[in-house]
Amino acid sequence: MPHIDGHELGILTTLAGLYSVTTATLGKGWVKSFIHKQPVAAFSVVLGTVGICMPIVIVPIRRKLGFPTNQYDAGAPGTVYPKFAV
Repeated sequence: MPHIDGHELGILTTLAGLYSVTTATLGKGWVKSFIHKQPVAAFSVVLGTVGICMPIVIVPIRRKLGFPTNQYDAGAPGTVYPKFAV
């Protein structure tokens, strides 16, 4: 079961809100039209969306692999902190 806290929930609701407002403003079929008329801008939006969604995907993978996740969930139980060589 993925752990979704306030940050991940904020990201998901922001993306959903942006999509719904854009659909309400531009009408049905705006995605196909946008990709067809402006492919460079559409690819930029895709890259931006991938970048925004990375914390939702990468952090659980880091947890499973046992890598440090203290930057994302410092207060959560079982958080792995980095080990520094002295």
